[in-house]
Amino acid sequence: MSSNSGKSELEEIHKSGVRQLCKWRSEWGLPKFRKYISENKLSLELLQDYQIQYQLGNRGEWKTWKTSN
Repeated sequence: MSSNSGKSELEEIHKSGVRQLCKWRSEWGLPKFRKYISENKLSLELLQDYQIQYQLGNRGEWKTWKTSN
């Protein structure tokens, strides 16, 4: 196990969380999604990355991570 494996594992967990938020936003619609966000404590980083990914067109597809270039 390399010394970077912990970081990459945490990064993948974070990206999975972002994708899940994108999926729920797409499936539920904005009102239900906003209610979920307001009722749950989510990290600022998670919410910021969700917003960027959703704006780039990520709708929670398996292993999808969009870049702006």
